[in-house]
Amino acid sequence: MFVLIGKILYSFIWLFLLFNLVHPYPKPANVVANIGLIAFVVMHGLQAWMLHSTMTNQEKQQDKFKVLRLFLFGVFESLSWKDKK
Repeated sequence: MFVLIGKILYSFIWLFLLFNLVHPYPKPANVVANIGLIAFVVMHGLQAWMLHSTMTNQEKQQDKFKVLRLFLFGVFESLSWKDKK
């Protein structure tokens, strides 16, 4: 339940940050949203890159969207893997 709530929360955060690119917020919120978007992309990009670099070719073919889900949901996706095992 906690993981699902976290994934929904992350989805809303991504939408909030990406909406700033289409329709910029007023000045102070615009700067905060841009910094947040940069931080999210870097942090989740590093997590996805580390996962992708440790996967074998067979794992890459079995689940092609695993890296994308990790990029979008971060630690909550990792927790869902832990719950499945």
